[in-house]
Amino acid sequence: MKENKILFPYNFKEMDNKTLEFIIQIYGGHENVKITVFHAYAPIPEIITDKNSVMGNMSANLHYLRQNLIEQENRMKEVRQHFLDQGFHSSQVNYLYLPKKRDLAMEILALARDEAYQTIVLNRSGSVTGFFKASVFNKVVTSLKNVNILIIT
Repeated sequence: MKENKILFPYNFKEMDNKTLEFIIQIYGGHENVKITVFHAYAPIPEIITDKNSVMGNMSANLHYLRQNLIEQENRMKEVRQHFLDQGFHSSQVNYLYLPKKRDLAMEILALARDEAYQTIVLNRSGSVTGFFKASVFNKVVTSLKNVNILIIT
């Protein structure tokens, strides 16, 4: 049976946990799946500061942002481990935690095309009208061909 490569964009929201459990329920026990949990973060600029300058005051904020990135990557590792704890093999699940180079929809589209994902699992919370606004979902759904897109609500 052909391998099903699944891309799961993860954004550290409550709805992501619901989506995680959906993926486990639907794909658990399937040996032909490979799941990638993906998050693109805004990179922190490297700014040279000295303690006497105005820029020196930014040092604490930059440190906080760097710590936040470390915590997020640790959360990505926890999500991967959750898949493993639910019976997935280590070769079936990985994560990508990458600096964002463009908007999130474009990051997902590029990854889906470059890595030939067959399935993308997105989630959506909020109102029905919000769903139809220009969004990541809209861009992904209207731009990809021959890719299964599951939207969890």
